[in-house]
This record gives sequence, C-alpha cells and structure tokens, in this order.
Amino acid sequence: MKFNWLALIGEIQIGDGFLRYIPPDPSELIAISSASPSATVGIFHALARASVKFEQGKISCKILVKSPDARVQFGLPSSTGGTIFAGFNSLGALYGFGIFRNNTWEGVSGSGQANNLPVEQWIDFSLQVKGSELLLLVNEVEVLKVVHQILAGPVDLFLQSSETIEVSEIKIETKRPQCFVVMQFTDDFNTLYKDVIRPICEEFGYEVIRADDFYTSGLIIEDIKTSIREASFIIADVTPNNANVFYEVGYAHGIGKPTILLSDRTREKLPFDIAGTRTLFYDNTIGGKAVVEERLRKHLTNLG
Repeated sequence: MKFNWLALIGEIQIGDGFLRYIPPDPSELIAISSASPSATVGIFHALARASVKFEQGKISCKILVKSPDARVQFGLPSSTGGTIFAGFNSLGALYGFGIFRNNTWEGVSGSGQANNLPVEQWIDFSLQVKGSELLLLVNEVEVLKVVHQILAGPVDLFLQSSETIEVSEIKIETKRPQCFVVMQFTDDFNTLYKDVIRPICEEFGYEVIRADDFYTSGLIIEDIKTSIREASFIIADVTPNNANVFYEVGYAHGIGKPTILLSDRTREKLPFDIAGTRTLFYDNTIGGKAVVEERLRKHLTNLG
C-alpha cells in the first residue's frame, strides 16, 4: 500500500518508506527555556502521521536506535478515547502498550526490562491487529498480546530519544474488517441474515461471517472466542432463548466488543442481563425489514 508521512511534532526526515528522527540541539532547548520558562521544552520527541485509514491488518518496519532508552511506538485510535501506542520503552517496560489520553500516559501491558534496547543494530518490528486482538512482535518473536478495541483512523508514529532514530521498510497492510453474526439457524433467521444483515454489512465494506460457517466443520468453543475477538463487531439476534447465542453475546460483552442486538417484537421481554442494552426491535414483515435496514445502517455509520 502506498502512503505518505507528515511530521506533526519535531524534526523528521521523510523518504520512501523511511523516517529519520533528528533530536534538537540541547543548547537550543536551553536557550528557548531561558526565553520562555513556561514553555514545554527539554523533551526530545517527535510525532508523524501516515496518510492511511487503518483498522485491521499489519504494520511492520525495521528500527535502528543509538540509545537504549529510545522510545519508538506506533499509535492507533482507541475506542475508549485517545490513542493506544505499541512499541519500545513503554511506561517502565522494554516492550509495551500504553494509552495517551487527556495529555496523560496510561499503562496497558508491558514486558521486559526498560532501557535494555539493543543499539546500533536493526530490529524487526510488527504490530498485528485482528479485531480486538493486538499482537506485538520483535524479531518475529511474539512479546505481547492485548485485547483492546481500536477505531478506524490514522496511524501515528511516536519517536523519543536524545540520539537519532531510523525507521525503514515501513509497510502498512490493511485487511477487510469482519462482522461476526450470532443467531439461531432456522428459516426465519436465515432469511433475515441473507436479505438484511449480510448485504447491509457488505455495503459498509465488512466481511460477514456467521457461526454456522464454522459449526459444520466442528468448530470448538475456543475457535468461536477467537472469531469474536478477531471481528470488528458482533451482530446477535436474541429473539429465541438460545443458550449458544447468549453465551457468545456474554463473551463479546465481557471483552468490550461492540455488539448490535436484534430482536423480533413478538418477544415479550429481554433477559435481565441484557435488558438495558440498546436493541433493534423489528417486525417480521416487509415494512419491518425496511425499518431494521435503516436502523442497522445508522449503527454501522456510528461504528465507522
């Protein structure tokens, strides 16, 4: 994928798939600080942004640092607000995930002893995003995995060091996001899936997967969980009291996965655990189909 970079903060030399961070001269920082004591100075950092909308896929590059405390982190928009960053020397850990929100860093997960980064040697880095699973690999070794929902948006690169940092062979590979559909497999629900849910989701660019696509090949519960984690969001029809459906909805809610519930109005009331969840009620009629199509489009627009 072809894309461009724009430096937002600090001095960054930009080439074809290549970035070089140039730290400021310490004497210049001292001079600025003397002239304006209230200014935020003395921090050797920079921020660049890529001209690509990313939600699912893989970010990879090679990184060369000259200081073991250098920070090199890729950032993506977080569904909880702010930006989640993944990379080197994150909040006391050699490798880690952290969120920058309201001008404050918040730790998510870390591994390894800080300030122990290899210097003067190229390091292979990759960040893989599958639904709400974020996987950090260094030199092809998995070092961290977290469950965190991100939003479609730009890719940021944060660089901090008193020495130069080089980032080369930068690749951003986007993958079509998935919607995982949970429902009972009977004729009425099959019609709702084929005539409404699947075409509307595909209209918004999602790959649509339904649980029965896997059940026929003997999918076990751990594979179902993986499918839910790797989806961008879940659509579940909770009209009948189906134990499998409610289990999968509960798991999706437990990991913070965006979930859209559907229910036929003929159902008297929802179970207590999901009674407070926003649900799209529909009538199983031609007019009811048009209404659920309209409401589903609104929900998907808000998700995007």
